[in-house]
Amino acid sequence: MKCYNNAVIRTNSLIDRRQFLTISANVSAYALINPLAFGSTDNQSLIRFGLIADVHQNTMHDGFQRLTAFINGMNEAKVDFICQLGDFCWPHEPNRKFMDQWNDFKGARYHVLGNHDMDHGFTRDQTEAFYGMPGKYYSFNQKGVHFIVLDGNEPGGKSSGYKRFISATQLDWIAQDLSKTSLPTIAFIHQGLDDPASGIENSEAVRRVFEQSKTADGRSKVVACFCGHHHDDQARQINGIHYIRINSASYYWMGEKFKHEVYGKEIHEKYAWISSTAPYAETLWAIVEIDLNSKSLTVIGKKTAWVGPSPWERGMTKQDANPEFVAPQISNRKVRFWEKS
Repeated sequence: MKCYNNAVIRTNSLIDRRQFLTISANVSAYALINPLAFGSTDNQSLIRFGLIADVHQNTMHDGFQRLTAFINGMNEAKVDFICQLGDFCWPHEPNRKFMDQWNDFKGARYHVLGNHDMDHGFTRDQTEAFYGMPGKYYSFNQKGVHFIVLDGNEPGGKSSGYKRFISATQLDWIAQDLSKTSLPTIAFIHQGLDDPASGIENSEAVRRVFEQSKTADGRSKVVACFCGHHHDDQARQINGIHYIRINSASYYWMGEKFKHEVYGKEIHEKYAWISSTAPYAETLWAIVEIDLNSKSLTVIGKKTAWVGPSPWERGMTKQDANPEFVAPQISNRKVRFWEKS
């Protein structure tokens, strides 16, 4: 175990020296480009929060360690709050210690329901209760910014398998909630709203509600929407709203076609799904900064290495996934909102 700028790097026997040096350099760069990354600020116009997505505690053998790295990092960074964007853990007693670790963050903590959080017959009600959520969808304010948390797992839609739909009831709630605020608004959801083929089926209807919610001077109240689910690293702007995907904390899903064992036999026997993933060497997360003075939103991401062969070394092609977005990283981004025309 080694430390760089107060960030812990855990070496893995399957990571070669070149990979390890890459990880170390990226953690150092993370602190250098963001002097607030491991300290607090008195700037009252600035809100800072931590995002993590798709830890998949019940798929990964080291989910607890990945969550621990995030919580320790967020406590050191003294962010205003943290939010996990779904696919966190199943709501049963063996995951109580995992939840206790989440609750070790010294600040406000928010949850988004992911589709895999209800695996093995668990219900949305059970998961909501286990996480201690105020509702399946809800809103809150922090330091001059409004936040809405959405539930993309409602019944409806045409796809088989996991539900990825937002009901008319929830759409009405979104519209009503937005009508009551004049603050710049950030949305959190598990499945993306930028691509109905892989995200929310009726994403266009949700985006329409966002776009119709205006301030008195005609600006969109919703300035950005963050999601997990896709295990990739990309962002789009649609009609002035920024849709930003937060990569998985743990891995890229490849499927049985590309099965490959990168850990020891005992781990793969106990956690069978890991062989269908391309794991990330270190935990990925992001710190988001919103500066109300400059009307800017900054994402400070992380970059690590693959454990074992990359997806492309395992036979994946551009027809399977776009290598521009499939990488063990969360990109740094900076966007403006509510700019005068």
